[in-house]
Amino acid sequence: MATGLKSRIIYRKKTKESNESDYWAGTYNLLIRAKSIPSPVGERNMVDTSTLEDLVETQEPGRRAAGSMAVSGAFEREYLDNLVEIEDEKLDIVVLYGTDGKGKEGICGFIGSESFAPDEATDDHLTGTCNIAISTVPRWIHKDYDVAVTEDENGYPTSITLSKKS
Repeated sequence: MATGLKSRIIYRKKTKESNESDYWAGTYNLLIRAKSIPSPVGERNMVDTSTLEDLVETQEPGRRAAGSMAVSGAFEREYLDNLVEIEDEKLDIVVLYGTDGKGKEGICGFIGSESFAPDEATDDHLTGTCNIAISTVPRWIHKDYDVAVTEDENGYPTSITLSKKS
């Protein structure tokens, strides 16, 4: 079982049409240095299929609920300025799951938007919450894309690129 250390949320402004074959290919930025990453996949609704003939209530799986994510992370000026600039814009958002910062365990992509708010300032450290509204169905894209990451001396990404597998 893998740990989530170095799982990341990355984004770019939406510039492509969703039907392009290499839609997710391109250069991305780190959204926020997240403390944890909630699931972008919403709960599945259950649909009652009972009839008056059934002795017990029966159900079938229905649609998933539209998801949203509240991502807590470090409150840093570098990310704050970017988050304020892109607030409520359509974004291509990708979650890189795994320990390598490149989505070794899985890569999930969706279109959404974000808004940032500071958390309570305490004697601990400053954090903020990036609220992500998910506009499309999250898709697993790790079979189709490779991820290249350039990191600085502290291990923080300076460049993240997704490229279509050949």
